Amino acid sequence: MCLATLSAGRVVFHRAAIMRRAHTEGRFAFAICRTVAARRLQLSHWLRKAWLAAKAEASDLMRRAERDAIVRRDLAARAAAAVALAASYGTAEAIRQEIEAENYRQHFNAARIADLRAALATVRA
Repeated sequence: MCLATLSAGRVVFHRAAIMRRAHTEGRFAFAICRTVAARRLQLSHWLRKAWLAAKAEASDLMRRAERDAIVRRDLAARAAAAVALAASYGTAEAIRQEIEAENYRQHFNAARIADLRAALATVRA
């Protein structure tokens, strides 16, 4: 049951879903209550728990959105670096030769090869 969603960078709480969750989780407590005051007390308790769950879901959505923004920014930076590296070598053959040279070095640098392969992919595209 979705209690909150992220819309245009803002959290939107679904009040009907929160009420439904409070009534679903508190249904046995409501059945035991004999007076209206006791039912209201139970409803207040379960609504509080449902709102806490909704707020936790909202904070999780915000954290996920922030993480996604960071990942997108990092991917854009890596793509720009790959394009710059490809431009510095000029041709796909020069990049392939550099990959081969890097493979045969005594101190193998896997990160450099990954960067060169990304640059090669940008040249091919």
